[in-house]
Amino acid sequence: MERSVIAVIVTYNRIHSLKKTVQAVLKQSFPIREVIFVDNKSTDETPIYLRELAQRGATYPIRVVSMERNEGGAGGFASGVQEAYERGADLIWLMDDDCIPDPDALEKLVHAFEVLTEKLTAASATPAELTEPGFVCSNVRWRNGEVCEMNIPNPTGDWSRYYVPENPYVGVDQCSFVSMLVNARVIDAVGYPVREFFIWFDDVEFSRRIAERYAGFAILDSLVVHDMPHNRGVHFSDVSTENVWKYRYGIRNEVAYLASSPLGMLRAARFIAAQVSHMSANKVPLSLRAQILFAGLSGFTFRYRAKIRYPAVRCQLRNSSTIKSISPHPEGAETDV
Repeated sequence: MERSVIAVIVTYNRIHSLKKTVQAVLKQSFPIREVIFVDNKSTDETPIYLRELAQRGATYPIRVVSMERNEGGAGGFASGVQEAYERGADLIWLMDDDCIPDPDALEKLVHAFEVLTEKLTAASATPAELTEPGFVCSNVRWRNGEVCEMNIPNPTGDWSRYYVPENPYVGVDQCSFVSMLVNARVIDAVGYPVREFFIWFDDVEFSRRIAERYAGFAILDSLVVHDMPHNRGVHFSDVSTENVWKYRYGIRNEVAYLASSPLGMLRAARFIAAQVSHMSANKVPLSLRAQILFAGLSGFTFRYRAKIRYPAVRCQLRNSSTIKSISPHPEGAETDV
């Protein structure tokens, strides 16, 4: 089955990184139907560059979505996913403007999607229904080839179920937006990313929301580089005056997610306490710890689930086939909570 892929690249004031991403995306071995750039109200040369790119033409058709204001990565991806969905994409390839995919990264993702569709269909108890992955994601490395600490997916309890050396596919229940290929069919059921998150944890929540109903996989032979200045994940011991605004969003969003589940209030409270304690042990200034504490507490009243938006016309599928909600874990399998 030939599937159409629309790429979505969210950018803000990183013209030099963006150019490297564009160059890599336009050299993909798998054909892309369209590349959508979501410009988050950049104030550098990005708007001019994207306008000229669209005007002069490129390997693939270019479409630019210019935001009226900077809505952060979360708002950018929410708009981009909606645009790609409404334009009829089968698969939506998401990435930031500092993602540099190998030339065959997308080809490996699509191939894995097809192989896994066959395996999931064969394993289905209801052969009349079509089973497909909810998402597949790339193996994200840093500049020197090491794993990128910011973008490590979370493996499922039965992660090796479909793994073989020639098809290195690992079951995961969350990933980042750095080269995530989303099955557009699941958008009807799970909705779009939450734009109100603004930044951080939006990709984790969205991928987990998909994985609650559909299988997700990391495709280890699909390689991309996350061109970050430093290879470090999110650690609250790193909070500083310059970056505390990001951590405020991060802890608010994660607390909101934790608190939304049964018995989640206690887990959320423990999470806040653990981060503040970690900051204290690493001698983060009291004023910054207070900011993180109050931001975390605000997550208890941030009802993000009420903010999830769905396509205007919701249907089970956008063609004659049907898709079954499947769990990454077969019925009866034990999983870690």
